[in-house]
Amino acid sequence: MRRYSRKRILFYRRLKRHRGVSGMNAAEKKTFSLLMLRPDKQFYEGEVRSLTAAEPDGQISLLPGHMPMFINITTGMASLTEADGTKRTFATGEGMLAVYRDKVVLQSDFLAWEEKLEEAIRRRETAMAQEKERRKQSFREYRLNKIEMAKTFINLEKHSD
Repeated sequence: MRRYSRKRILFYRRLKRHRGVSGMNAAEKKTFSLLMLRPDKQFYEGEVRSLTAAEPDGQISLLPGHMPMFINITTGMASLTEADGTKRTFATGEGMLAVYRDKVVLQSDFLAWEEKLEEAIRRRETAMAQEKERRKQSFREYRLNKIEMAKTFINLEKHSD
């Protein structure tokens, strides 16, 4: 019977713990969990084989077992391959990609599937125009209220004399 050193036994225990209960390490896994979030809602959640996104220096492709990191993503087209092999393309805005051991979280201010891109852009432009008008109206109200307050103070000074 072969006897192993304590150092070797501890090494294999750590290795087994790192690989998980099934004994499968991240490199052997075929998919990873992807969660895509917009400020207003969850855009997508599921198991995927790969993810490609635009970053400031070009593009990055993620596969199962990719090392953990945080990446800034830029506006552009991105794609993912689902667990069943279906490839889907989508547009992203500025955002961040967080890569964990077995999960990837993509957060962006704009996400839209390629087939619904024109509609999403139209909705976003409408929302931005409405927000701009609301801010303009709010500024007008602020200025009018400031003028009214100044008039009130002037009237108070006249009546107090």
